[in-house]
Amino acid sequence: MRANFEDSDRDAVLRRALDDRLAATAAGAGEVEAEGLALLERERWAEAAEVLEEGLRLVERDGDRRTVLLARHNLARALTRTGDTGRAIELLGQLPDEFAALPEPDQAARAHALTSLGEAYLRARRPVAAVNFFGQALEILRKENAVDQQAGMFVHIADAARQRGDRVAEGAALDRAVELYESIPSPKAAGVAERRAALTR
Repeated sequence: MRANFEDSDRDAVLRRALDDRLAATAAGAGEVEAEGLALLERERWAEAAEVLEEGLRLVERDGDRRTVLLARHNLARALTRTGDTGRAIELLGQLPDEFAALPEPDQAARAHALTSLGEAYLRARRPVAAVNFFGQALEILRKENAVDQQAGMFVHIADAARQRGDRVAEGAALDRAVELYESIPSPKAAGVAERRAALTR
């Protein structure tokens, strides 16, 4: 009987040790991810990409599915800014569907991934593909009633129109962005309105 108790105690100790190790690893991954996001916020793109690459390696080993998807997204955002749009698009390609396929589908994260795909394609000088992804993100944001983000999406669509040399489409998208920003209201409206006015000068 004593041997059984000792085995049980040993198993409990091993389980606690494993739990502690996993928690420490998760905490370490979280710290790395936070550092990468801070670098991203400060527009230190190359450094952010390097740190977020390490963060992705850590969460792929021990993180849950949603955490892995978010880490891939953050790394792709940094890579887009460094100009490595090919790798960014590769990382982002399946993310919208994967966020939708989670046990608890994350529509907000799906919209963000679609937006990032659009930004990557825009950086790659592929504005038609970019607009497709911005449009898909916009549909989700309308359902979520995320007005500020809807306005931002129209600014992205205007950027794509400018890249195509379509001033009419650019102006129409900016008009809609201004309208949405003013409906909140948002201080962003003034800057977008100024850009819109510059089109007619």
